[in-house]
Formats: sequence, structure tokens, C-alpha cells
Amino acid sequence: MNDKVTLEVRDAKEEVEIPEAKQSANVLFKFMNKIDYLKEILSNRAIAPRYYEESIEYLEIDKLKKIVFPMICFCDINVSRLSEHVGYYGQFGIGLNKNWGIRNGIQCINYINSNSAIRKDFTHIFNKAMNEENLDSNIDEYNNFLLSNLLFMKPIAGQMLRNGKYDNKNFTDEKEWRYVPQITEEDKIQLIIPPIYSGNPIVYNTYSEAIKKLKHLWLNFKYDDIEYIMVSNKNDRKELIDFLIKDNILNCSDTEKYELISKIIVYNVINKDW
Repeated sequence: MNDKVTLEVRDAKEEVEIPEAKQSANVLFKFMNKIDYLKEILSNRAIAPRYYEESIEYLEIDKLKKIVFPMICFCDINVSRLSEHVGYYGQFGIGLNKNWGIRNGIQCINYINSNSAIRKDFTHIFNKAMNEENLDSNIDEYNNFLLSNLLFMKPIAGQMLRNGKYDNKNFTDEKEWRYVPQITEEDKIQLIIPPIYSGNPIVYNTYSEAIKKLKHLWLNFKYDDIEYIMVSNKNDRKELIDFLIKDNILNCSDTEKYELISKIIVYNVINKDW
């Protein structure tokens, strides 16, 4: 495969409404471990992508064991089953309407069985693209298709880098949906961090801080798109309410502020009834 690692910009967003979910959630949740991150998201009305490491050893691609690229991850888990997920990722979160996510191109992950035919076919074609000179005029389109699929694949289970160590995870439990920004050459930032920096959290953070400055790559939302705001305890709720009603923070009407306050749920309270 050649060195082109920018995704082709897609057409304008389409309005897509899906029927109400019966067994999965109707909300896409994003959780974090600090209230300041939640405040920043609410203030910006947007979530900035960050670079994360993904192990792709299960794909058996030649000389490529990890890939690091920017994303925003959500889970599609009903509120009554969130305790395990919240316990791992943090008790501060925002739940956004799933139709909003679909309109913005957020995609559910394709969980891959390493023994399956689809994995073997993908590995064969990807290795071929990397290792063969191909003069086909459409090669960039083929490579773009392979890369797009790679960025939305995950093994059924594997290791995940978090807080400086690798944890064994059953990834299907996370019911992950993912947003990957459409980076172009004009952004002057790489979609894929060069493999030479693999495993270096300092480099990952440097890239994340760089993309944070490119606001057109952020995932924007309206306050009406929010269904839930979660905080850890009652003290956090008071702190967040004080933040929301403070002048010149959110740049919205008092009615919008009160509506946001009404969406706050306290994890330590609701968890008793889950």
C-alpha cells in the first residue's frame, strides 16, 4: 500500500432516521474520568478527537502490529447495563441521541473473528496492496477503501492500552461506535502516526494536542442532541450546575441551561437501582 493515509471526504450529511431500538440503546454514550473534560465538551458543544493505539496483530498484516489514529469512541449500551463500562472508563459522561450520531457518520465497529473468512480475505488483500507495485489508475481508491475498513475493525477480544498498561478486554461487550475525522492534506497532520513512534504515549499526546487545534475536525452537537449528562456524585452535580449557570460560559439562553441541568444524572445514586 502506498503512503497515502488521508480519507477521501464524503458527501454532505444525509438525514437518516432509524426506528427506536428495542434491545440496544437509543443513545451513544461517551465516558471520561474527569469532570473538567465534561465541562470542556459542554462549553465547546463539540468533542475533539484524540489519537489512540489499536492492536491489529489479529489481522496478521505483514510488519504491522499496531496502528495509532484519531477517533472518538462511544458505547451503545442501555443505561441499566452501564455499570461495568462506567467503572472502567469513568463516571462522567454525555449521552447523545443515536440519530445525531448516524447523521454525523459515527459508525458501529465491525468485530472480527480472527479465524473467519472475512479476516483472512482482508489480510490477503491488505498484504497484497502493501507489498506489490500496482499501476492500476484506481489504486488510491482501493487503498482508501482498505484503510477505511481497517479504522473501523476490532477483534472480538484482545489487549487495550489504558493508563500506561495493557488490559485484556472482551471488546464486543463495549458495543463501540466510532468517529474518525476526515483529515486532508490541507490539515498538515497525519491520519496514521508513523509506526516508528508506536508505543510512545508522549507522541500520541502531542498529536492529540495538535488535532485539538483543528476545530473543523471536531464532532459538533447541539444541546438538544444531549439526552443524558452523567456525573459521579452529588457534589459533582452541584459543581456542574454552578458551571452551567455561570454567565458567559455556554453562550445560550437560561431555558437551555435549565434543560441541560434537567438531563444530569448522578452515577452513585442511579447505580443503586441498576
